[in-house]
Amino acid sequence: MTTTPRWLSESYGPGGGGAAEGILRHLDATELDPLTLLVRESAQNSWDARTGDGPVDYHVELRSLSPTEAPIWRDLLLENAPTTEHLELRASLARPVIRVLTVTDTGTKGLGGPTRADVVADGDSDFASFVRKTGSSQDLDSRGGTYGYGKVVFHLASKAHTVLVHTRCRVGGRLETRLIGWAIHESYSTDTVEGPKTFTGRHYWGRVQDGYVEPLVGEEADEVARRLGLRALPEGETGTTVAVIEPGFGERDDAEAMRWIADAIVWNLWPKMLPEGGQPPMRFSIAYDGTDVPVPRPSEVPHLRPFLWAHGDMNVFIEHKTRKRPLGRFGVRKFIAPPGKPPRAAQEAGIGGRLHHTCLMRPVDLVVKYLEGPPFFEEHGGYAAVFRADECMDRTFALSEPASHDNWMVDRLQDLDERRLAKHALKKIADEMKAASGPAAVVNNAGDGVSLAGMSKMMAGLMAGAPGLGGSAVFPATGDTRSPGPASGRPGADASDTGEAGSNLPDRPVAHGRRGARLRYLDEPFHDTVDGRAVLVQRFELVDTGEQTVRSRLAVALNDALGREGEPPRGAFVPTVLGWRSDTGEIHRSDELSADGGDGRVWALIVTPAPDTVTEIVMVSERKGGDV
Repeated sequence: MTTTPRWLSESYGPGGGGAAEGILRHLDATELDPLTLLVRESAQNSWDARTGDGPVDYHVELRSLSPTEAPIWRDLLLENAPTTEHLELRASLARPVIRVLTVTDTGTKGLGGPTRADVVADGDSDFASFVRKTGSSQDLDSRGGTYGYGKVVFHLASKAHTVLVHTRCRVGGRLETRLIGWAIHESYSTDTVEGPKTFTGRHYWGRVQDGYVEPLVGEEADEVARRLGLRALPEGETGTTVAVIEPGFGERDDAEAMRWIADAIVWNLWPKMLPEGGQPPMRFSIAYDGTDVPVPRPSEVPHLRPFLWAHGDMNVFIEHKTRKRPLGRFGVRKFIAPPGKPPRAAQEAGIGGRLHHTCLMRPVDLVVKYLEGPPFFEEHGGYAAVFRADECMDRTFALSEPASHDNWMVDRLQDLDERRLAKHALKKIADEMKAASGPAAVVNNAGDGVSLAGMSKMMAGLMAGAPGLGGSAVFPATGDTRSPGPASGRPGADASDTGEAGSNLPDRPVAHGRRGARLRYLDEPFHDTVDGRAVLVQRFELVDTGEQTVRSRLAVALNDALGREGEPPRGAFVPTVLGWRSDTGEIHRSDELSADGGDGRVWALIVTPAPDTVTEIVMVSERKGGDV
């Protein structure tokens, strides 16, 4: 039997109920952008609904209805619709151009279980939990969601506060398609044929029967979804599409909004994009009016890449030793600060021009927040860290999260023991960030701890410098050096294959040999650690295009009277090239570098210095083959 779907506004029963505006306000406390919140919450719902048979595919699409589609939407969705005074749907559908934003997931089980909230489920109750109930608690095992309010992000994203839900699930071993509309606005009172009545502000669209709305099912649901042009689910697969009618993007235009969504996916969901056994747990795609919008790979985003390195280095085990309770794992990476600013979606998450943050996540591997730590002591460097809570702490941290899941508010935990454990974990994270932010002490010949930064400043007067053509830095005696320290020198000029610098050489113009190529020092050399050893790092870029060979000329600078050391004493330590680091973090361990120039890539020469000396660095670049 085919029926015309129509709207029914939910009225208060004798026992009362919750007003719709109270549901909408549960997510008001967050400072996250509405589009970021939409990405985080909808992707979390998709992950929680995974079947486990393969990756979850998550697709976002924005399209404008064609002149032939718009009348169909109006005919189907205006039947018995609430007046504009109580819902903006009529005004949205009256616009010359109607826009629809859809979020589709597959590799998920769809919204199964009973379609009524008053039926006891023998198994899943996903449909009732998503469409009927709000604020109900969930089993937290392997789930990101906890409160049942996250689904409201779809209504918040709609100017009409109206969505359509199209899902295919398994019911009694068979596939069933369901389609229902759902709107949330404000409670109100009005006169009806039955007299004055009060309404909750919730409205449902579908098959009206017995005073409530059931979804369209089976062939009827598929036919209406086809007429509306909703994204078809793959044949024989389960999944869900949520269509947001007339999305609101604030001051952004549509293209800017879709770009923001792409960046929000990368910065908030990157752990789900990392390959596991050859494929990532989730796959993401975006389309705008039929054109694909690229979603960057996390490894392609310069300011995010260090967090991936830290994620691969989570070898610090954090625990409460007296209680013998594991709390989580921590990894940190120090690096040369990437140039430029991160995208605005990252800046919203608290990532500025410099990185000194820890990405917090629960075992479900969804980003909770980027916790800011003390800035890195050297302006050219930074650190990025990742903390992943232990499985036994998952419920504790989940209960500390607000409805938007974007913070760990551990002081709100009611259980005193859980609160102490969570606070201890955050204290240990803060301790690790403090250690990562500053120079570590090294051991001098007398066995006393000496700061690399302090030693460099103390001995800086022994050198005259090499203005514009290289860098110098002071290293104390060898020892356990875990973090970088500052160096002296001056960046800025280009050097060619004929340019050399000594600690007592004056400035000279750049010269070019027959095969010379320009090389630009980007900043002063600075201390770092590689494989647990103290090193000196000089960043540079190759200005000219073409394949080139880069070599270094290392020397020990003496005082003003003696100049630079020509031939070191027999058996003396000399500075050596450890390798060349690319802007991806990969280290090429060789004496010279072969690379293409002119592409804006940032390289770094890594030098193992001689102890108790000032190391002088000069680099030269030659074109491969042919004359200039």
